[in-house]
Amino acid sequence: MTASGTTTTTRPATAWPLENALVSAALAARRVDWIDAPARALGLRPFTRQELTRQILGQVRRTASGRPTRLRTAFGTFLMPLNRDDAAGLVAAAEEAGARGAVTAFTDRGRRIHLTPHLPLPFTVGSLRGRVRKAADAEAHRLLAARQGDATLDRDAWHGAARRLARRTVLGAAAADDTLLSDILDATARAADDAELTDRRAALSRRLVPYLADVPADETEVVHALETVTRALNDTAAQALALVASGRDPQDAVAEALLRYPPLAATVHRVDAPFEWDGMAVDAGTEILCAASWLRDLEEADDADDADESYGDDDLGDDLGDDAAEAEDPEDSDDLVDDEDRDDFGALSGALCAAPGSCAAADLGVLAAGALVRALTRSAVPTVLAPRLDPGAPPAELPADTLRLALVNTGADTHVPDDSNLMRTPPAGQSPAHYAALAAASARRLEGHARRLAEFARQPGFNHDAFGERCRMTLLSHAERCARAAADTRRAADWLSN
Repeated sequence: MTASGTTTTTRPATAWPLENALVSAALAARRVDWIDAPARALGLRPFTRQELTRQILGQVRRTASGRPTRLRTAFGTFLMPLNRDDAAGLVAAAEEAGARGAVTAFTDRGRRIHLTPHLPLPFTVGSLRGRVRKAADAEAHRLLAARQGDATLDRDAWHGAARRLARRTVLGAAAADDTLLSDILDATARAADDAELTDRRAALSRRLVPYLADVPADETEVVHALETVTRALNDTAAQALALVASGRDPQDAVAEALLRYPPLAATVHRVDAPFEWDGMAVDAGTEILCAASWLRDLEEADDADDADESYGDDDLGDDLGDDAAEAEDPEDSDDLVDDEDRDDFGALSGALCAAPGSCAAADLGVLAAGALVRALTRSAVPTVLAPRLDPGAPPAELPADTLRLALVNTGADTHVPDDSNLMRTPPAGQSPAHYAALAAASARRLEGHARRLAEFARQPGFNHDAFGERCRMTLLSHAERCARAAADTRRAADWLSN
């Protein structure tokens, strides 16, 4: 307190130049995932990205006495909290003061993307449970049918299924096949500047018009929900399957994947008006960097040092709260996120939504991802072909786009998808290998044609009006038909070759 009785506020301290350079290097290293392999191969774990980041943040935290500090990096100037409680408190204070502005995020690869503003949904997650179950079961059936001859699941097939299920969950069956809607949503998130962001948001708004009449929510609420559910299905559900393949229970895999590999590992919150937090004055124009996964790793390292033991599965139950330690009865497994359970699962919201507090859209994403994982594991056993996983020690990072998954049928079946309607005799004429080669060549041509059509449809010239979007939709529909034909032909080639 000062002599006049007013509270003294301070400005955030600025990190040392060397610390700024080291944090810049840590951010840059996110874009180069292969650098960990040489360090591990040589037994130099302290030189992996995770360990280096821990050491850098530990140094910054010691210098700043644990208080949020200003970092001047090659990627911008940020105010960075150095523990998760401060991060939550700082963002919540900005929200309460009406000062929290636009939010962006850093992806696993260190790329910056735009996030849709958080808004509460005007309906309960429980009201969509039936739709989610039905849609997840149908999508699981399609995914199992789309497997290749060795039961592997193509990443593009997974990506398409995740986006289709997200559209159906949020907007209903009418939007399920509107691939252009998801393409525009992705392009909006990756807009290079404000002008491009404005244009793409306008295109997204036009694309949503036919579906909003049947949805009890406004456009911003719908976009936030679609973005969040797509993120959960595309990334978290795939990571959860990998954890199931490592021996985790399907009922808990989605929650564990969100805790270990949060899709929003680092978010940036712009401050639009000055506010105060815990005696610290935060100016307008500040960008608050909340690196959730980095801070979690740092705190886990501290806990391990204090307890003289490494982080393991028993600790994960503590992180999840009582809901993980007291998992729901398997008979109620579809009720992963009910309104009564919102407090239990609220801790998972931050992995999918950058807003402080709970988020119904994030709960819906958890529900959809869990439903898809359960639907797939009822009929197949997931196997991770790449990267190699240690069942007892899940990796620190597991980018969904690096996973190569196989879904092996349960029972006494082989690795081949169940196509019992196929005859097991080769066609007359040339040898089966001859026809397999012809079919494989046809599949490659169809795949190439589908790829060229899709690339042409993504040209920016189609962005400017409704006619251009209709043309793009037609091209993408042709591309999808070619891709389906290629997949069917590829399965025929695999069957003939075996």
